[in-house]
Amino acid sequence: MVESRGKDPDLRAVLLQPDMIRIFLASLFILGQVLVSFSLVPLYILERGGDTATVGLHTTIFAVASVVLRFFFGPLADTRGRRFALALGAFAFATANLAILYAPNLTIMALVRVYQAIGMAAYLSSASSLVADLAPQKLRGSAIGAYRVIMPAASLFGPFLGNELINRYGFTTFFLTMAAASGLSFLLVLSLRSGRRDPGAAVLRISPIDILRLFRIPQLRAAYAAILGISIGGGIVTTYVAAYGAAWFANPAVYFVAYALAGAAAAVFLGRLSDSLGRSRMILPIFCCMSVGLALLYGVSGAPWPIFLISALLTGTGFNAGLSVFIAWIVDSVNRELRATALSLQESWIDGGFALGIFFFGLFSVRYGMALVFLGTGAILLVATILVLTLGRKKTSEESHRTANQGGAP
Repeated sequence: MVESRGKDPDLRAVLLQPDMIRIFLASLFILGQVLVSFSLVPLYILERGGDTATVGLHTTIFAVASVVLRFFFGPLADTRGRRFALALGAFAFATANLAILYAPNLTIMALVRVYQAIGMAAYLSSASSLVADLAPQKLRGSAIGAYRVIMPAASLFGPFLGNELINRYGFTTFFLTMAAASGLSFLLVLSLRSGRRDPGAAVLRISPIDILRLFRIPQLRAAYAAILGISIGGGIVTTYVAAYGAAWFANPAVYFVAYALAGAAAAVFLGRLSDSLGRSRMILPIFCCMSVGLALLYGVSGAPWPIFLISALLTGTGFNAGLSVFIAWIVDSVNRELRATALSLQESWIDGGFALGIFFFGLFSVRYGMALVFLGTGAILLVATILVLTLGRKKTSEESHRTANQGGAP
Protein backbone atom coordinates (compact mmCIF):
# COMPACT_ATOMS: atom_id res chain seq x y z
CA MET A 1 0.00 0.00 0.00
CA VAL A 2 1.15 3.54 -0.74
CA GLU A 3 2.32 5.38 2.34
CA SER A 4 1.05 8.93 2.72
CA ARG A 5 4.13 10.21 4.66
CA GLY A 6 2.10 12.69 6.63
CA LYS A 7 0.19 13.99 3.62
CA ASP A 8 -3.11 13.01 2.09
CA PRO A 9 -2.54 9.97 -0.15
CA ASP A 10 -2.43 10.68 -3.87
CA LEU A 11 -4.79 8.68 -6.12
CA ARG A 12 -2.34 8.72 -9.01
CA ALA A 13 0.36 7.18 -6.83
CA VAL A 14 -2.09 4.54 -5.60
CA LEU A 15 -3.16 3.54 -9.11
CA LEU A 16 0.40 3.50 -10.47
CA GLN A 17 1.67 0.98 -7.93
CA PRO A 18 3.21 -1.94 -9.88
CA ASP A 19 0.88 -4.46 -8.26
CA MET A 20 -2.15 -2.29 -8.99
CA ILE A 21 -1.17 -2.12 -12.66
CA ARG A 22 -0.66 -5.89 -12.73
CA ILE A 23 -4.05 -6.67 -11.22
CA PHE A 24 -5.81 -4.21 -13.54
CA LEU A 25 -4.23 -5.81 -16.62
CA ALA A 26 -4.83 -9.36 -15.41
CA SER A 27 -8.46 -8.55 -14.63
CA LEU A 28 -9.03 -6.98 -18.03
CA PHE A 29 -8.24 -10.34 -19.66
CA ILE A 30 -10.21 -12.33 -17.09
CA LEU A 31 -13.33 -10.16 -17.26
CA GLY A 32 -13.17 -10.48 -21.03
CA GLN A 33 -13.20 -14.25 -20.49
CA VAL A 34 -16.29 -14.00 -18.30
CA LEU A 35 -18.21 -12.04 -20.92
CA VAL A 36 -17.06 -14.35 -23.71
CA SER A 37 -18.15 -17.37 -21.65
CA PHE A 38 -21.72 -16.07 -21.62
CA SER A 39 -21.88 -14.58 -25.12
CA LEU A 40 -19.64 -16.61 -27.47
CA VAL A 41 -19.19 -20.07 -25.97
CA PRO A 42 -22.89 -20.72 -26.80
CA LEU A 43 -21.95 -20.37 -30.48
CA TYR A 44 -19.49 -23.24 -30.08
CA ILE A 45 -22.15 -25.37 -28.40
CA LEU A 46 -24.39 -24.83 -31.42
CA GLU A 47 -21.45 -25.60 -33.73
CA ARG A 48 -20.95 -28.93 -31.92
CA GLY A 49 -24.58 -29.94 -32.50
CA GLY A 50 -26.34 -28.49 -29.48
CA ASP A 51 -29.61 -26.56 -29.63
CA THR A 52 -30.86 -23.52 -27.72
CA ALA A 53 -31.99 -25.73 -24.83
CA THR A 54 -28.44 -27.11 -24.55
CA VAL A 55 -27.05 -23.58 -24.58
CA GLY A 56 -29.41 -22.63 -21.77
CA LEU A 57 -28.47 -25.72 -19.75
CA HIS A 58 -24.71 -25.12 -20.11
CA THR A 59 -25.03 -21.44 -19.22
CA THR A 60 -27.17 -22.25 -16.19
CA ILE A 61 -24.66 -24.88 -15.03
CA PHE A 62 -21.84 -22.34 -15.32
CA ALA A 63 -23.76 -19.61 -13.45
CA VAL A 64 -25.13 -21.83 -10.66
CA ALA A 65 -21.78 -23.56 -10.14
CA SER A 66 -20.13 -20.13 -9.80
CA VAL A 67 -22.55 -19.18 -7.03
CA VAL A 68 -22.15 -22.46 -5.13
CA LEU A 69 -18.37 -22.61 -5.44
CA ARG A 70 -17.97 -19.06 -4.07
CA PHE A 71 -18.84 -20.37 -0.62
CA PHE A 72 -15.56 -22.31 -0.73
CA PHE A 73 -13.28 -20.28 -2.99
CA GLY A 74 -14.29 -16.86 -1.63
CA PRO A 75 -12.98 -17.57 1.89
CA LEU A 76 -9.92 -19.22 0.31
CA ALA A 77 -8.56 -15.76 -0.55
CA ASP A 78 -8.77 -14.85 3.14
CA THR A 79 -7.25 -18.09 4.42
CA ARG A 80 -4.55 -18.70 1.76
CA GLY A 81 -3.96 -15.18 0.46
CA ARG A 82 -5.28 -13.14 -2.48
CA ARG A 83 -2.46 -14.19 -4.80
CA PHE A 84 -3.20 -17.90 -4.36
CA ALA A 85 -6.91 -17.49 -5.16
CA LEU A 86 -6.20 -15.19 -8.11
CA ALA A 87 -3.68 -17.62 -9.58
CA LEU A 88 -6.11 -20.51 -9.14
CA GLY A 89 -8.88 -18.58 -10.89
CA ALA A 90 -6.69 -17.52 -13.83
CA PHE A 91 -5.35 -21.07 -14.22
CA ALA A 92 -8.90 -22.47 -14.24
CA PHE A 93 -9.95 -20.07 -17.00
CA ALA A 94 -6.86 -20.83 -19.11
CA THR A 95 -7.21 -24.61 -18.92
CA ALA A 96 -11.02 -24.56 -19.21
CA ASN A 97 -10.73 -22.93 -22.64
CA LEU A 98 -8.63 -25.86 -23.84
CA ALA A 99 -10.94 -28.40 -22.19
CA ILE A 100 -14.03 -26.87 -23.84
CA LEU A 101 -12.32 -26.87 -27.23
CA TYR A 102 -11.29 -30.53 -27.04
CA ALA A 103 -14.28 -31.90 -25.09
CA PRO A 104 -15.33 -35.13 -26.86
CA ASN A 105 -19.06 -34.45 -26.43
CA LEU A 106 -21.52 -31.95 -24.98
CA THR A 107 -21.95 -33.90 -21.73
CA ILE A 108 -18.24 -33.66 -20.94
CA MET A 109 -18.34 -30.02 -21.99
CA ALA A 110 -21.08 -29.39 -19.41
CA LEU A 111 -18.82 -30.86 -16.70
CA VAL A 112 -16.00 -28.62 -17.92
CA ARG A 113 -18.27 -25.61 -17.35
CA VAL A 114 -18.36 -26.56 -13.65
CA TYR A 115 -14.56 -26.54 -13.65
CA GLN A 116 -14.59 -23.20 -15.50
CA ALA A 117 -16.82 -21.80 -12.73
CA ILE A 118 -13.87 -22.17 -10.34
CA GLY A 119 -12.34 -19.27 -12.25
CA MET A 120 -15.37 -17.08 -11.54
CA ALA A 121 -15.58 -18.17 -7.92
CA ALA A 122 -11.90 -17.75 -7.10
CA TYR A 123 -10.84 -14.74 -9.14
CA LEU A 124 -13.45 -11.96 -9.11
CA SER A 125 -13.87 -11.25 -5.40
CA SER A 126 -10.15 -11.84 -4.77
CA ALA A 127 -9.25 -9.15 -7.31
CA SER A 128 -11.57 -6.61 -5.67
CA SER A 129 -10.08 -7.54 -2.29
CA LEU A 130 -6.53 -6.96 -3.51
CA VAL A 131 -7.44 -3.56 -4.98
CA ALA A 132 -8.97 -2.61 -1.62
CA ASP A 133 -5.87 -3.88 0.19
CA LEU A 134 -3.59 -1.72 -1.96
CA ALA A 135 -5.61 1.49 -1.46
CA PRO A 136 -5.66 3.61 1.71
CA GLN A 137 -9.11 3.94 3.24
CA LYS A 138 -9.49 7.59 2.18
CA LEU A 139 -9.14 6.59 -1.47
CA ARG A 140 -10.73 3.15 -1.40
CA GLY A 141 -13.88 4.19 -3.26
CA SER A 142 -11.80 5.98 -5.89
CA ALA A 143 -9.55 2.96 -6.42
CA ILE A 144 -12.46 0.53 -6.66
CA GLY A 145 -14.24 2.95 -9.01
CA ALA A 146 -11.18 2.99 -11.26
CA TYR A 147 -11.03 -0.80 -11.11
CA ARG A 148 -14.70 -1.09 -12.11
CA VAL A 149 -13.90 0.75 -15.36
CA ILE A 150 -12.40 -2.54 -16.52
CA MET A 151 -15.83 -4.17 -16.82
CA PRO A 152 -17.31 -1.73 -19.36
CA ALA A 153 -13.96 -1.74 -21.19
CA ALA A 154 -14.06 -5.54 -21.40
CA SER A 155 -17.71 -5.45 -22.50
CA LEU A 156 -16.88 -3.01 -25.30
CA PHE A 157 -13.97 -5.00 -26.73
CA GLY A 158 -14.05 -8.61 -25.46
CA PRO A 159 -17.07 -10.08 -27.29
CA PHE A 160 -16.37 -7.99 -30.41
CA LEU A 161 -12.76 -9.16 -30.75
CA GLY A 162 -13.74 -12.72 -29.88
CA ASN A 163 -16.41 -12.74 -32.58
CA GLU A 164 -13.90 -11.41 -35.10
CA LEU A 165 -11.51 -14.25 -34.25
CA ILE A 166 -14.26 -16.82 -34.76
CA ASN A 167 -15.40 -15.34 -38.08
CA ARG A 168 -11.88 -14.97 -39.49
CA TYR A 169 -9.98 -17.94 -38.09
CA GLY A 170 -12.46 -20.35 -36.49
CA PHE A 171 -13.14 -21.69 -33.02
CA THR A 172 -9.76 -23.39 -32.54
CA THR A 173 -7.88 -20.10 -32.88
CA PHE A 174 -10.48 -18.39 -30.71
CA PHE A 175 -10.13 -20.82 -27.78
CA LEU A 176 -6.33 -20.95 -28.05
CA THR A 177 -6.23 -17.15 -27.94
CA MET A 178 -8.53 -17.08 -24.92
CA ALA A 179 -6.33 -19.65 -23.18
CA ALA A 180 -3.24 -17.55 -23.95
CA ALA A 181 -4.92 -14.41 -22.58
CA SER A 182 -5.82 -16.22 -19.35
CA GLY A 183 -2.30 -17.63 -19.21
CA LEU A 184 -0.95 -14.07 -19.38
CA SER A 185 -3.24 -13.15 -16.47
CA PHE A 186 -1.87 -16.15 -14.57
CA LEU A 187 1.72 -14.93 -15.09
CA LEU A 188 0.79 -11.38 -14.05
CA VAL A 189 -0.78 -12.73 -10.86
CA LEU A 190 2.29 -14.84 -10.07
CA SER A 191 4.42 -11.68 -10.34
CA LEU A 192 2.41 -9.91 -7.61
CA ARG A 193 4.40 -8.93 -4.55
CA SER A 194 1.23 -8.26 -2.55
CA GLY A 195 -1.54 -10.66 -1.62
CA ARG A 196 0.68 -13.41 -0.21
CA ARG A 197 -0.07 -14.99 3.12
CA ASP A 198 2.61 -14.41 5.73
CA PRO A 199 4.27 -17.83 6.27
CA GLY A 200 4.67 -17.06 9.96
CA ALA A 201 1.06 -16.07 10.48
CA ALA A 202 -1.43 -18.38 12.12
CA VAL A 203 -3.65 -20.26 9.69
CA LEU A 204 -6.99 -18.48 9.46
CA ARG A 205 -10.04 -20.74 9.49
CA ILE A 206 -13.41 -19.41 8.38
CA SER A 207 -16.44 -21.46 9.32
CA PRO A 208 -20.02 -21.21 8.02
CA ILE A 209 -20.89 -19.55 11.35
CA ASP A 210 -18.33 -16.81 10.62
CA ILE A 211 -19.98 -16.22 7.25
CA LEU A 212 -23.45 -16.02 8.79
CA ARG A 213 -22.18 -13.52 11.38
CA LEU A 214 -21.39 -11.11 8.57
CA PHE A 215 -25.12 -10.56 8.14
CA ARG A 216 -25.30 -9.05 11.64
CA ILE A 217 -23.53 -5.96 10.31
CA PRO A 218 -26.16 -3.36 9.31
CA GLN A 219 -23.94 -1.60 6.77
CA LEU A 220 -23.13 -4.92 5.13
CA ARG A 221 -26.81 -5.85 4.91
CA ALA A 222 -27.55 -2.46 3.37
CA ALA A 223 -24.74 -2.82 0.83
CA TYR A 224 -25.92 -6.30 -0.17
CA ALA A 225 -29.53 -5.08 -0.50
CA ALA A 226 -28.37 -2.15 -2.64
CA ILE A 227 -26.35 -4.45 -4.90
CA LEU A 228 -29.34 -6.78 -5.24
CA GLY A 229 -31.54 -3.83 -6.28
CA ILE A 230 -29.27 -2.36 -8.93
CA SER A 231 -28.47 -5.86 -10.23
CA ILE A 232 -32.17 -6.49 -10.82
CA GLY A 233 -32.11 -3.41 -13.05
CA GLY A 234 -28.82 -4.43 -14.65
CA GLY A 235 -30.11 -7.89 -15.52
CA ILE A 236 -33.24 -6.45 -17.13
CA VAL A 237 -31.24 -3.94 -19.18
CA THR A 238 -28.70 -6.52 -20.35
CA THR A 239 -31.33 -9.05 -21.40
CA TYR A 240 -34.31 -7.11 -22.72
CA VAL A 241 -33.30 -3.63 -23.94
CA ALA A 242 -31.95 -4.80 -27.31
CA ALA A 243 -35.14 -6.72 -28.11
CA TYR A 244 -37.29 -3.81 -26.91
CA GLY A 245 -35.34 -1.23 -28.92
CA ALA A 246 -35.44 -3.25 -32.15
CA ALA A 247 -38.87 -1.79 -32.90
CA TRP A 248 -37.36 1.70 -33.30
CA PHE A 249 -33.66 1.23 -34.12
CA ALA A 250 -31.71 -0.69 -36.74
CA ASN A 251 -28.95 -1.29 -34.18
CA PRO A 252 -30.31 -1.01 -30.63
CA ALA A 253 -26.92 -2.19 -29.30
CA VAL A 254 -25.85 1.48 -29.39
CA TYR A 255 -27.61 1.61 -26.01
CA PHE A 256 -24.83 -0.51 -24.51
CA VAL A 257 -22.07 1.73 -25.84
CA ALA A 258 -23.58 4.71 -24.00
CA TYR A 259 -24.32 2.44 -21.01
CA ALA A 260 -20.69 1.31 -20.78
CA LEU A 261 -19.13 4.75 -21.29
CA ALA A 262 -21.42 6.43 -18.76
CA GLY A 263 -20.82 3.62 -16.29
CA ALA A 264 -17.05 3.90 -16.60
CA ALA A 265 -17.03 7.67 -16.04
CA ALA A 266 -19.57 7.55 -13.21
CA ALA A 267 -17.78 4.71 -11.42
CA VAL A 268 -14.68 6.88 -11.03
CA PHE A 269 -16.59 10.07 -10.18
CA LEU A 270 -19.07 8.65 -7.66
CA GLY A 271 -16.45 6.35 -6.18
CA ARG A 272 -14.32 9.38 -5.37
CA LEU A 273 -17.33 11.39 -4.20
CA SER A 274 -18.26 8.59 -1.80
CA ASP A 275 -14.77 8.80 -0.27
CA SER A 276 -15.50 12.36 0.85
CA LEU A 277 -19.27 12.31 1.47
CA GLY A 278 -19.77 8.73 2.65
CA ARG A 279 -21.14 5.61 0.95
CA SER A 280 -24.69 5.83 2.31
CA ARG A 281 -25.20 9.28 0.80
CA MET A 282 -24.76 7.77 -2.65
CA ILE A 283 -27.75 5.40 -2.28
CA LEU A 284 -30.40 7.91 -3.34
CA PRO A 285 -28.68 9.28 -6.49
CA ILE A 286 -27.63 5.79 -7.62
CA PHE A 287 -31.10 4.28 -7.20
CA CYS A 288 -32.70 7.34 -8.80
CA CYS A 289 -30.48 6.92 -11.86
CA MET A 290 -31.40 3.26 -12.24
CA SER A 291 -35.10 3.80 -11.52
CA VAL A 292 -35.57 6.81 -13.81
CA GLY A 293 -33.46 5.18 -16.54
CA LEU A 294 -35.73 2.13 -16.57
CA ALA A 295 -38.95 4.12 -16.31
CA LEU A 296 -37.97 6.38 -19.23
CA LEU A 297 -38.07 3.39 -21.57
CA TYR A 298 -41.85 3.39 -21.16
CA GLY A 299 -42.02 6.55 -23.28
CA VAL A 300 -39.37 5.71 -25.87
CA SER A 301 -41.92 5.78 -28.71
CA GLY A 302 -42.45 9.53 -28.18
CA ALA A 303 -38.83 10.56 -28.83
CA PRO A 304 -36.84 7.38 -29.52
CA TRP A 305 -33.23 8.59 -29.77
CA PRO A 306 -33.15 11.12 -26.89
CA ILE A 307 -35.02 8.87 -24.46
CA PHE A 308 -33.07 5.76 -25.43
CA LEU A 309 -29.69 7.45 -24.92
CA ILE A 310 -30.67 9.26 -21.71
CA SER A 311 -31.94 5.95 -20.34
CA ALA A 312 -28.61 4.31 -21.23
CA LEU A 313 -26.62 7.05 -19.48
CA LEU A 314 -28.75 6.77 -16.34
CA THR A 315 -28.87 2.96 -16.07
CA GLY A 316 -25.15 2.71 -16.86
CA THR A 317 -24.46 5.17 -14.06
CA GLY A 318 -26.80 3.38 -11.66
CA PHE A 319 -25.31 -0.06 -12.21
CA ASN A 320 -21.57 0.52 -12.66
CA ALA A 321 -21.19 3.45 -10.27
CA GLY A 322 -23.47 1.67 -7.82
CA LEU A 323 -21.25 -1.39 -7.76
CA SER A 324 -18.16 0.77 -7.19
CA VAL A 325 -19.68 2.56 -4.22
CA PHE A 326 -21.37 -0.45 -2.64
CA ILE A 327 -18.31 -2.70 -3.01
CA ALA A 328 -16.29 -0.01 -1.22
CA TRP A 329 -19.01 0.03 1.46
CA ILE A 330 -18.62 -3.73 1.94
CA VAL A 331 -14.86 -3.33 2.30
CA ASP A 332 -15.37 -0.55 4.87
CA SER A 333 -17.72 -2.72 6.92
CA VAL A 334 -15.51 -5.76 7.58
CA ASN A 335 -11.93 -6.24 8.63
CA ARG A 336 -9.25 -7.44 6.27
CA GLU A 337 -9.40 -11.07 7.40
CA LEU A 338 -12.98 -11.46 6.11
CA ARG A 339 -12.79 -9.04 3.17
CA ALA A 340 -12.63 -11.58 0.34
CA THR A 341 -15.34 -13.69 1.99
CA ALA A 342 -17.69 -10.71 2.18
CA LEU A 343 -16.92 -9.76 -1.42
CA SER A 344 -17.52 -13.30 -2.67
CA LEU A 345 -21.03 -13.10 -1.20
CA GLN A 346 -21.47 -9.80 -3.05
CA GLU A 347 -20.85 -11.55 -6.36
CA SER A 348 -23.66 -13.96 -5.53
CA TRP A 349 -26.01 -11.05 -4.78
CA ILE A 350 -25.22 -9.68 -8.25
CA ASP A 351 -26.03 -13.06 -9.82
CA GLY A 352 -29.20 -13.33 -7.74
CA GLY A 353 -30.34 -9.85 -8.75
CA PHE A 354 -29.77 -10.62 -12.42
CA ALA A 355 -31.71 -13.87 -12.14
CA LEU A 356 -34.65 -12.24 -10.32
CA GLY A 357 -34.86 -9.32 -12.72
CA ILE A 358 -34.66 -11.47 -15.84
CA PHE A 359 -37.20 -14.03 -14.60
CA PHE A 360 -39.90 -11.68 -13.31
CA PHE A 361 -39.53 -9.15 -16.12
CA GLY A 362 -40.01 -11.94 -18.65
CA LEU A 363 -42.96 -13.33 -16.70
CA PHE A 364 -44.86 -10.03 -16.40
CA SER A 365 -43.93 -8.63 -19.81
CA VAL A 366 -45.79 -11.50 -21.49
CA ARG A 367 -49.00 -10.24 -19.91
CA TYR A 368 -48.48 -6.49 -19.62
CA GLY A 369 -45.89 -5.69 -22.31
CA MET A 370 -42.29 -4.62 -21.84
CA ALA A 371 -43.00 -0.87 -21.78
CA LEU A 372 -45.29 -1.08 -18.76
CA VAL A 373 -42.97 -3.47 -16.91
CA PHE A 374 -40.01 -1.11 -17.46
CA LEU A 375 -42.08 1.63 -15.85
CA GLY A 376 -43.21 -0.61 -12.98
CA THR A 377 -39.70 -1.88 -12.27
CA GLY A 378 -38.40 1.68 -12.10
CA ALA A 379 -41.12 2.57 -9.59
CA ILE A 380 -40.44 -0.52 -7.46
CA LEU A 381 -36.70 0.19 -7.29
CA LEU A 382 -37.39 3.79 -6.29
CA VAL A 383 -39.53 2.57 -3.38
CA ALA A 384 -36.82 0.02 -2.50
CA THR A 385 -34.46 2.94 -1.91
CA ILE A 386 -36.27 3.61 1.37
CA LEU A 387 -35.51 0.07 2.60
CA VAL A 388 -31.82 0.34 1.72
CA LEU A 389 -31.54 3.76 3.39
CA THR A 390 -33.20 2.36 6.52
CA LEU A 391 -30.87 -0.64 6.66
CA GLY A 392 -27.81 1.56 6.28
CA ARG A 393 -28.64 3.90 9.15
CA LYS A 394 -29.36 1.49 11.99
CA LYS A 395 -25.85 1.72 13.41
CA THR A 396 -22.83 3.88 12.93
CA SER A 397 -19.93 2.61 10.87
CA GLU A 398 -17.78 2.26 13.97
CA GLU A 399 -20.33 0.02 15.67
CA SER A 400 -20.48 -2.16 12.58
CA HIS A 401 -16.72 -2.51 12.51
CA ARG A 402 -16.71 -3.73 16.10
CA THR A 403 -19.35 -6.30 15.20
CA ALA A 404 -17.07 -7.74 12.51
CA ASN A 405 -14.48 -9.58 14.58
CA GLN A 406 -13.78 -6.68 16.92
CA GLY A 407 -12.01 -4.43 14.47
CA GLY A 408 -12.44 -1.97 11.65
CA ALA A 409 -11.24 -2.45 8.14
CA PRO A 410 -7.68 -1.16 7.99
